[in-house]
Parts: sequence; C-alpha cells; structure tokens
Amino acid sequence: IDLEPGQLRVRKQGSAGGHNGIKDIIRQLGTEKFLRIKVGVGAKPKGWDLADYVLGRYSAEDRKIIDEAQKEAAEAVKMMVMDDVRGAMNRYNTKKKA
Repeated sequence: IDLEPGQLRVRKQGSAGGHNGIKDIIRQLGTEKFLRIKVGVGAKPKGWDLADYVLGRYSAEDRKIIDEAQKEAAEAVKMMVMDDVRGAMNRYNTKKKA
C-alpha cells in the first residue's frame, strides 16, 4: 500500500514492513535475508478496512496497471535468477511517471 498501483520494488532483504505474509516467511525462514518483489496497490481509501481493500477487486483501470506490473515482475524475477539482482533493482525500482 506504500507504493502506487503497479509500482515495483525489488529488494535483497528487509523487514516485513507490516505485511503479515512477509512476517510469516521471515518466521519460517528465520531470516529477513531473501529476495523479494513488491507490487504496489496504492493507498487504501479512507474508511476502508485494509484487508478488504488489498484482497478486493481492482477497478478496470487498475486491473490493466496490475496486469502490466505482473509481467514486469516476471521479467524482474528472470533477471534476479540470472544473478543480476542489482540490475533488476536499478531497472524496476524507478518511480513510474503518472
């Protein structure tokens, strides 16, 4: 929710940042040192429950943005697997223009 819809963030390690799924992965692995890609969904609207917002349906406009971000995330994974994590970070961590 800290990232705009479709914005990617590639990291080598880090905290859960309040994300329960990441907290569980850290707990299971016993470390924060693992590669991850975050895909932004934007800030929740005022008055919405966070879980309802994050797990709800996207608008048609946001669906297109998220679909494109998923393709970019797959490309980032390919770069990361080819041992070019820094390259993936440089390419995909840049802020998208509105």
